[in-house]
Amino acid sequence: MALAAIVLAMPSMAQDEEWRWSQDRVASDLSYTTPPNFEGVTPARVPQTVSEAVKALPAVPTVEQIITPEAKEKAIRSTHQPYTMALEQMSLRLMKEDEGLRRRQDAIRMKQAQQGQHAMQQYQSNVNAGLMPSQQEMMALYMSGEINENMSDEQMMDVMAGKFAAKWGISKQEYLKIIGMAQSNPKGCEAYIKSNHPDLYKRLYAANAGYNTQDIPDDPRDERLGQIGEELAELQQQLEEPLSNYNYNYMLSASRSQSAYSKMLEQMRADWKTCSEAKQIDAIEDALQKRIDEWVKTLSYDVFDDVPYPAWFGTERKKENALIDQWNRRWAAKWLKIAQDGDASIRPIFEKLIALEAENEQLGKQGDSENAIYLSNKLRINSFFSFLVGAKQPAQDAFSFPCIEFVETSGIVHLGKG
Repeated sequence: MALAAIVLAMPSMAQDEEWRWSQDRVASDLSYTTPPNFEGVTPARVPQTVSEAVKALPAVPTVEQIITPEAKEKAIRSTHQPYTMALEQMSLRLMKEDEGLRRRQDAIRMKQAQQGQHAMQQYQSNVNAGLMPSQQEMMALYMSGEINENMSDEQMMDVMAGKFAAKWGISKQEYLKIIGMAQSNPKGCEAYIKSNHPDLYKRLYAANAGYNTQDIPDDPRDERLGQIGEELAELQQQLEEPLSNYNYNYMLSASRSQSAYSKMLEQMRADWKTCSEAKQIDAIEDALQKRIDEWVKTLSYDVFDDVPYPAWFGTERKKENALIDQWNRRWAAKWLKIAQDGDASIRPIFEKLIALEAENEQLGKQGDSENAIYLSNKLRINSFFSFLVGAKQPAQDAFSFPCIEFVETSGIVHLGKG
């Protein structure tokens, strides 16, 4: 990504060339770029979870890390490039992980479909044996109004208890007693029916032979896992707004001349032309020019030689660099404020993700890990990886700070004939 820069280029210091440095040498083009290659950079540890990637998300750099090209490159190569390289490797790992999660989901769906088919076969067997109301009979109950959508679960169960009791050839009270026993003591219930209702026992046994009559219990984790899924969906919506706002209003881009960074860049250019630092530097340069001119007159031209500039040249140039540093620091703090605000609007939302991922994994370990909702949550959590590119954008844009580079503090004059 192109990084904006104000470059004050130093011309050659040969005797016959104009070497005077001036505030007018502010480049109008955006030419400074982040080191494009990763040569010699060691990737950071590849995050194993999205939460780990969030925790490793580089912070917005400090003033010290953006006020010189050297400082920028050091910070970028030591922190941001290693992190970017780690994310690239993590992306490949997540692709494989997501494939595995989807295969596990497919296996669960197939198992549920088989269980549903098995349950329907068992239901039809009981209908054929006259032990359960058929679908037609159930529809008739709705059409007659004996059961309606305004009834509570308890009221519906009371009506159905009477219908089942009639099918079983026992009283409603006895049916409710047996159902209660079946829920609390299945084996005792079977012995009770066999002893007190032998004909019913034979009918039930014959209709359900070959079927597993024990209901598959509900997973007590499902309610909270479902809530986690809903909260994850809400987090995704919450992330879209600050990421979109940052990209549209702040992110440095040639296509967004009205972005906050672009506006600040224009302010910086205007400020440099009139600021006290530039005026002081010009004054130092004017005096240094005269002093150099007088010094050059004292030199001999009889032989070819490269004569270093006197020590006082470096002393004066260091004064200029101190003024450049002062200006850079003042504007760097303002430039960083944009990145800091963008980062502050995005990072806290990711912090919520860390807690949800930890809870989802904790619940996953408390029972069968082949839980459809748990796996669905893992896939949704992994999808947050795509948001990390936008999340690291503010810190990345901070390195776009167009620092003015220091002037040279040494040089030579080439003397001689020819």
